[in-house]
Formats: sequence, structure tokens, C-alpha cells
Amino acid sequence: MEVTAVIVARGGSKRLPRKNLLKINGESLLGRKVRQLLAAERIDRVVVGSDDDEILQEADAAGAEPVRRPDFFCDEAHASANQMIGNMCNLIESDVIVWAHCTNALLSAGTYDRAVTAYAEARSAGYDSLLSVSILREHLWDANKKPYNYDPYGETHPLASTLPPLYAQDGGIFIQPHAQMAANSYFFGVKPWLFEVPHDELLDINTPHEFAIAKAYIEASEEPRK
Repeated sequence: MEVTAVIVARGGSKRLPRKNLLKINGESLLGRKVRQLLAAERIDRVVVGSDDDEILQEADAAGAEPVRRPDFFCDEAHASANQMIGNMCNLIESDVIVWAHCTNALLSAGTYDRAVTAYAEARSAGYDSLLSVSILREHLWDANKKPYNYDPYGETHPLASTLPPLYAQDGGIFIQPHAQMAANSYFFGVKPWLFEVPHDELLDINTPHEFAIAKAYIEASEEPRK
């Protein structure tokens, strides 16, 4: 069973321009992600799909397989996420796809390995895919400005740690069979296994503020890469 990690990295990011090539600790976010995925023992190959020459060159230099994507499917103003996923799947062949994003910069090779293992076990138990999540235990209010998951007017105030867990997609890992992802043109199937990401690896970089936080944290906690 061939497991292929897929990264889509278009050149025209809006909220954080050229974010895939921004550098932290001496390497680009794209190079960092390729390195993390290549270090995972249960991932056989890494493919980077882009419309941008510089990104494709960076992917190749980092050890990934660069695949050029049509401009239409890299334009969020015209192509939907479903169209983008379907097109990328049609550009490659594999047995299993691990969909990854450069912006989840703290995910480790070990976590990717555990996710692939969890996916294989979940498939045996009747699940059709896997998505990574974080557990959310907070006092929440809904759109009607009413308590959503607790009663603040009860006899005792419930501690956040005692609330029933909710799960938030972190966007870091999506796994499903290549044929299924190509058919449904989506990140996961109708019965996904929820894979909890370690708290200290939860980070998604989409704004300058988030990038500044990630840069400060990583450069304070890791040796510089040359």
C-alpha cells in the first residue's frame, strides 16, 4: 500500500502573501513541511502541487515531487475547494493520500506516523477516512448569545475541564484512499475517524500575527537549520 503525502501550495495567497515560502529558522514553511513528511516512516513519497515556479523549485530542492497544477484550480475566486481537491487527485496516482498543509508548522513526523497507523486501524473498524482535531473544552455561547454547552445559572459553576468534549478540525491531517478522495473531491469521507493532535503541535498559520507567533516559538525552541 503506497502512502503519498500531498501538499497544495498556490502562489497567490491573500491573507499572508507568499506564505508557503516565508522562512522560519532558516527554512521555508514549504521546506519545513516536506522535511517533516519525509521523516515519517509510514509515508512513502511527498508530492507538492502548485502553479508557481518558485514553489515548485523549492519543493524539488526539499526532496518532494513537484506537480504543476492548472491556474484555474489555484484561483479561489473561481475554483471551489472541492474542485481543487478533485483536480489534484487526478494529477497523481497512489493508494492512500495524506493531505497536509504548510501552515501546520508544528506537526511532527511522529504524529504523521501515528495518524497513518490510526487510519489503518480505523479502516479495519469500519471508518472510511481520518481527520485531525483538537479537543475543545471551553465555556461556549451560540449565535443567539446563549450558553451553548453549560448552564451558568445552576447551583455550581462547571469547570471547563469537566465539560463534554467538542472537537475542532485543525486542518493539519486528512487521510483517505486515493480513489475515494478523487471520487468525493473532499478532504474526508462520510465516516471519518477523529485523530487528536498533541496540544503542543496545534498551530495554523494564516495571518501575519500567527506567523509572528510561530516564528518566535520555533526559533526559541529549535536549533537553526542551515
